[in-house]
Amino acid sequence: MTQHETTREWEELFKENGDQVDVNQLSRMLDKFTVDFPPEHVIQNTIDQAVFHVLQPREVTAVPLFKRIWGIVSFQTEYVAKWFWLVSALMFLSGYLITASCGYNPYKIIIILSPLPFILGILELFRSVDSGMSQIELTCKTSLPQTLMARLTVLGIYNIVLNTAMSVGLSWLVGMDLWRVVLFWFVPFTWISAVTLYLSTKFRGRALVPVVALVWSISVALAFSNPSVLSFLLSLNDVMFVVLSLLGLVLFASQIKLLYVRFKGGLLVEITD
Repeated sequence: MTQHETTREWEELFKENGDQVDVNQLSRMLDKFTVDFPPEHVIQNTIDQAVFHVLQPREVTAVPLFKRIWGIVSFQTEYVAKWFWLVSALMFLSGYLITASCGYNPYKIIIILSPLPFILGILELFRSVDSGMSQIELTCKTSLPQTLMARLTVLGIYNIVLNTAMSVGLSWLVGMDLWRVVLFWFVPFTWISAVTLYLSTKFRGRALVPVVALVWSISVALAFSNPSVLSFLLSLNDVMFVVLSLLGLVLFASQIKLLYVRFKGGLLVEITD
């Protein structure tokens, strides 16, 4: 576009607005604000600097990663309702007191109680899904799969801590073999937790939890009403318990992986009442 054409455009623009202006005077005034085109070497230097910083790999260390994981887990610990911590602890405390005061068989107590905190924790694990708030969690900085894995970590650690404390207490109280007690609760913990996780993708937690907890408690009570059942379990060697524990652990891990993949893909399961 020539300078003459540019001048005519300025004149027409001001005429449309009803203004009169000396275009030459305006051009001279605007010349003071002219920005000179940078030299070629300045442009190239800027490009080189930008490329250098863009291509610099970010150093990933274990410390920042651990801090992030710890931050997510700590936040989800605060998210879990207080009733869960209290009810779970009271169940194990009651079991210990019943064993200490009434002489009830400690193996029966530890087997019945071992998976119950995790079963109750399903209510907290899927609280957002059950309440229809999962779409909001999808917009958060922490993804929904990360949130669920953090809650699973919290629930699993708390369950293990309670069972371990119970095992140590029973071992000290009645002189039981600690390793044997741990094997007795670890098998039902892994298997029942895996089954509960699977069922939790089919039914809402508020309907599933009481049913699973009740069915488990009644089933164990009925099984132990036959004295030969406990005698049979006590007759099993440690290798058999270790094998069952490993199988249960694999099953539990596979359910966790399936749950993670399902939510990572954005497939929020259709849960029926």
